[in-house]
Amino acid sequence: MNEYVLRASVAPDDEAARLMLIQDYQDPLTVEVLRALPVTAGWRCLDVGAGGGSIARWLAAEVGPTLATDLDVTRLAPGPNLSVRRHDVRTDPLPEAEFDLVHTRLVLQHLPERAAVLARLVTTVRPNGHIVIGDIDFTVVRPSEPDPAFDRIQAAFDAAVRDAGWQPDLGAHLLSMIDDAGLDDVRATCHQHVQKGGEAAPAILAMTYQRLRPRLLTFGAAEADLARVLTRLVDPAVRWHGPALWTVAARRP
Repeated sequence: MNEYVLRASVAPDDEAARLMLIQDYQDPLTVEVLRALPVTAGWRCLDVGAGGGSIARWLAAEVGPTLATDLDVTRLAPGPNLSVRRHDVRTDPLPEAEFDLVHTRLVLQHLPERAAVLARLVTTVRPNGHIVIGDIDFTVVRPSEPDPAFDRIQAAFDAAVRDAGWQPDLGAHLLSMIDDAGLDDVRATCHQHVQKGGEAAPAILAMTYQRLRPRLLTFGAAEADLARVLTRLVDPAVRWHGPALWTVAARRP
């Protein structure tokens, strides 16, 4: 594993497109949770693993001074109320009790040290401040009709990412992790979409399988199965149950 995610041979433009699609798909759900806190103008915010920066930009525009961090900041640009810093949340220092709101999405799933990282994030929240964490559960993904080829690809995917330190069902465990962290006012939402091939969730999954192709083959995937699944993921005649998107919000006492 290289940094937070598995790096396969993928063109930079393809990875940029994948991140953009993820943002477009998940941002409305994240913003709905943030508005329900409700976020307040003037809060100081931290967005960890900001990726393409869509939520960080929203916070900077709607709330106040926002720091966006990531290991790869090439897709992040400073702007009004928005500062950017390259930062490894596993090891680099974090200020204590500085932020009114800390947000992270699709980060903890990729980190073997996820419990320790969550504890570090909690310490950077001010008393009565809020933390919002989003992650997904890949294990519920399936086509609407049984497909043994998909089952085999999904088994290879699960083995490959667990070997790299991922927890592919982490979304379903976020509530218990937050409870263990001793936070208050815990609220969770879970969304799962059923979409036609080529729509957001199946398209993201197809791009993810493409990105991880060498790892999938290493862990037992067959080229013929992978070709079939990739074709079906963009076929509008096939419906797909996408990953469950979990978002948990809580307050530090």
